[in-house]
Amino acid sequence: MSNEAQALQLPDYSIEYTPTQIKIHNYDGLMRAATAYAERYANEVITETTEADVKVVRAQLNKVQQALDDKRKEIKRGFNQPYNDFAELVKQLREPINTTIAQIDDGLDELKVQQREQKKQHVQSLIDEMAPNYQVLASEIEIDPKWLNKTVTDKQIEDGIAGTMVQLKKAQDKLQTDITTVTKYATAQGVDPDGWVDQVKQSYDRGIDSDVTYLLSGIDKAVERKTQQQQNVEAKAAEERTHQKQQGNAIVDTNTGEVVSKQYTLKITGTTDQMWTLRHYMDQQGIMYEKA
Repeated sequence: MSNEAQALQLPDYSIEYTPTQIKIHNYDGLMRAATAYAERYANEVITETTEADVKVVRAQLNKVQQALDDKRKEIKRGFNQPYNDFAELVKQLREPINTTIAQIDDGLDELKVQQREQKKQHVQSLIDEMAPNYQVLASEIEIDPKWLNKTVTDKQIEDGIAGTMVQLKKAQDKLQTDITTVTKYATAQGVDPDGWVDQVKQSYDRGIDSDVTYLLSGIDKAVERKTQQQQNVEAKAAEERTHQKQQGNAIVDTNTGEVVSKQYTLKITGTTDQMWTLRHYMDQQGIMYEKA
């Protein structure tokens, strides 16, 4: 505690309160009279003969009731005044106290933010230091908010970071294995692997284990559809050839005389991937080709 804080001391104090006694002298006699009047006139039938007397009694009772109520109000005002004065003094005392508490709260909140930011930088430095040991990128590790708690030790943070990195490395290794498996299988089946590999990556990005068996089954079905399409194209071409004949380098439909195709000899140069793409396109379009 600073010397300035030690110098500021709240003095001892106390609050004195003496309850005020309010008495009605001859209360019992007044109550007996009021009760007697109530009983007397409980079932009274007022007639022209008793009307005047009853009005006199009512006037007397109203006078007593008004006097009692006026006194009650007077006493209440006097009774409340000391409390109102006391409440005002308390309000004046609380204003500087509340202001001080609010300033201290603001300072503590600001300090908490600074400490949390310092803890965050410290945690990030641990991540940067540990990442190479687990063969992962530090940028791929998200800081767990629990690691920023003031009571969490470095040992607990390091254990948490290590566990996260182990899981990340395991997921990355599985991703590469799955990509390799799908790529090799698709290529062996003559299917473009890109779309299937994208499905593997999408599962990884969503934090879901990719079902490689399901994807390989999908590739098989794609091959079946492709084979069926190719068979349909070949069957159609075979049927069309029954009424086609070769004339020079062109094939003519004998029914219509229309030139349906021409034969060219081309020399094509390209990469292996480009050749696979070209072959896939010609198969889709029903273009006949053969190795020269």
